[in-house]
Amino acid sequence: YWMHIEIPAAATLQDLDRFLRKIWLECCGHLSMFRIGEYNYVSYVEDVYDYPEDRDMRVPLGDVLEPGAAFTHEYDFGTTTYLTLKVIEDRTGVPSGDDLVYIMARNEQPEILCSACGNSPATEVCAACIWDGSGWLCDDCAPDHECGEDMLLPVVNSPRVGMCAYMGEIEDYEDFDDFF
Repeated sequence: YWMHIEIPAAATLQDLDRFLRKIWLECCGHLSMFRIGEYNYVSYVEDVYDYPEDRDMRVPLGDVLEPGAAFTHEYDFGTTTYLTLKVIEDRTGVPSGDDLVYIMARNEQPEILCSACGNSPATEVCAACIWDGSGWLCDDCAPDHECGEDMLLPVVNSPRVGMCAYMGEIEDYEDFDDFF
């Protein structure tokens, strides 16, 4: 999974975290963290006073990142989703879109075949069976899966597919804002 985005240098790590949660990660309000150099920038800094190296995400991107900088993001410290990020370039000008974060390019959802029949694209994944590489199910095979319907999650275009209770991109920013 990959994505190229544009975001202003004045936006904060918290803004970037919120975008990543909305588009790829959010399921249950888990903690998250960026690792930049020797510092961790955490979503809930008040919970980690024992770790002086941890910092708050409410810092402008331009203060902690520069072109060429590679850094990571972690969401959910149980079924963790790890993202590798890189600043490609900075530019001067007007933002490309109306939103704070503009998606410039993104992968198409990979087609994964049903692990039961092997013939049709998977539309559901079993949150238990995904750990052994199986559990990818098409519409015809999903109702007969031994773990039951309650374990099935939709197959979505996200590195978090099949994890925890992830159901896909949050479409409505207002609902997302109410979540936090």
